[in-house]
Amino acid sequence: MAITYLKKAIKTPQTGTDETRRIVSDMLVKIEANGEEAALAYGRDLDGYHGEAIVSEETITNAANTVSNQLKDDIKFAFDRVTKFAEAQKASIQEFETELSPGLWAGQKLIPIETAGCYVPGGRYAHVASAIMSIATAKVAGVEHIVACSAPNEKGPNPAIIYAMNMCGADTILSLGGVQGIAAMAFGLFTGKPARILVGPGNRFVAEAKR
Repeated sequence: MAITYLKKAIKTPQTGTDETRRIVSDMLVKIEANGEEAALAYGRDLDGYHGEAIVSEETITNAANTVSNQLKDDIKFAFDRVTKFAEAQKASIQEFETELSPGLWAGQKLIPIETAGCYVPGGRYAHVASAIMSIATAKVAGVEHIVACSAPNEKGPNPAIIYAMNMCGADTILSLGGVQGIAAMAFGLFTGKPARILVGPGNRFVAEAKR
């Protein structure tokens, strides 16, 4: 029986791993050296976006007004279940101490990291679920500050993604994607809080930047 695909990815030109590594490395070096302006410049050049880097309360409100009630219900449905699972998962990991020999103690503690960076694809393959799975889980874990970023287009960020990020508890939302988004979170640009962990899917450039 022949396989019928409901959806196929559009094939794009491939470059070698070495070329990808070189491009990403050059971008990271420039962004680390030149900071926020370099990240914004890449956003303008690659995404055609000239707006704010930190998503404002006004943009968040506008996004909520744009998203349909059905989609809001769907996002809430997923959020509730991801949160419930994360809470059960956290509860299954216990802190303990044990005395291995007289005076020699060992154990484990659950210590949330200070800042997590959550990358959410917002380009050709926008993925709202990534916002829910990463941000909601980090919130349950007790992460102190959650930074989320997503690639905008020339008109701005995807409203559904912004709505989901905000509902799940992101403390800072950046309208930056690709390598520049990963770099902004890793170097603590716009927040002063470098991410101690970076999560979320992306293309080969995003994957290399995270590595």
